[in-house]
Amino acid sequence: MKSTALEYFTAIPIAIVVGVAIVTDLRSRRIPNTLTFPAIAAALLVRLVLQGWLGLGLAVAGAVIAPVVLLAVHCGKGIGMGDLKLAAAVGAFFGPVPAVIAMLVSAVLGGVIAIALLMRRGQLLGDLLALFFINIPFLKRKFDAPAATPAGMTMPYGVAIGIGSLTTLAGYAWLAA
Repeated sequence: MKSTALEYFTAIPIAIVVGVAIVTDLRSRRIPNTLTFPAIAAALLVRLVLQGWLGLGLAVAGAVIAPVVLLAVHCGKGIGMGDLKLAAAVGAFFGPVPAVIAMLVSAVLGGVIAIALLMRRGQLLGDLLALFFINIPFLKRKFDAPAATPAGMTMPYGVAIGIGSLTTLAGYAWLAA
């Protein structure tokens, strides 16, 4: 099956934007506005040029729906503004339906990354026991690792969004083949 110009003009920028976001989020725990805002503008322009007003509407819908899904999945907690703007950029390129899929895949991958980070820090057992034995503080303290710095407690969620977006791209490419 032959790929369309829209697929090329959305897949390549998504890969570049999420690749840069992954690197910057891992290095500095920030996703810069100089990355996300031009990406959103480029997505709106590409969709407008290639699909007309309908494409612009799809891009706007994706840019709104993707961060809303991310906020809903996380109940509004633990998501930074850079993550939301990255989700909006990815959603603008994808459109509404693939954006929802990408954010749900990102949420699952974010959970896997969070479990891996807790295991690495030695906190997983204490956190799991605290879930089942609420208000028994000595159990949590006994199994926890020494207190980490606040920056060390954060998770680079842009990595999950990036991998989830790339996985969604790969899934759509595989289905189209």
